Amino acid sequence: MKDGIDDRNNSVIRRITSSSMRLLLTICGISLMFIMSCDVRSGTAKREMEKFASTPMPAFSPIPTPTPVDAEDIIQVDTTLEGETISITGHKETQTVACTKYNRVMVNGDAGSITIKGVCRRIMINGDGNEIKVDAATEFVINGTDNLVRYSRFVNGKQPLVIENQEGNAIEKASTEPVTSGSSKSKIAK
Repeated sequence: MKDGIDDRNNSVIRRITSSSMRLLLTICGISLMFIMSCDVRSGTAKREMEKFASTPMPAFSPIPTPTPVDAEDIIQVDTTLEGETISITGHKETQTVACTKYNRVMVNGDAGSITIKGVCRRIMINGDGNEIKVDAATEFVINGTDNLVRYSRFVNGKQPLVIENQEGNAIEKASTEPVTSGSSKSKIAK
């Protein structure tokens, strides 16, 4: 009788173990399907992977053609000269200054109307809405918006370097009439 009970117990244990295994496998299978259907990458991992994804090609924009340098618009300058920095500060300033020794000019203000005579090394504008008229400069640095810069000459026959740290400014070549009245068309500043 003992063998019959043992056989029944073994059979019951096998059925329970078999049912438990089926249940365990079903739970594992469902869990695995759930995990596979979800994106297991974190947001950080997604951003890292997006770095390597191809980006769309930007629209082609033609390179603007530089203003041709006319021989009459060239002003020769001794670039070894270095005058003091000329500073113009204030809101709605209307002022005229002169670069006599290849100076640097710094405009710190908004809505000004500034006239700069002579040839400058650098003109830096820190403000918005200024209107600057200048004979010539080697470099324009603009740290503001809505500024209008007009120059009339090219220093030593070269286009000025324009560094525009904010958008919305206009730097343009004006007529050949210099800001400095009565000067000749080709002049050597010393």
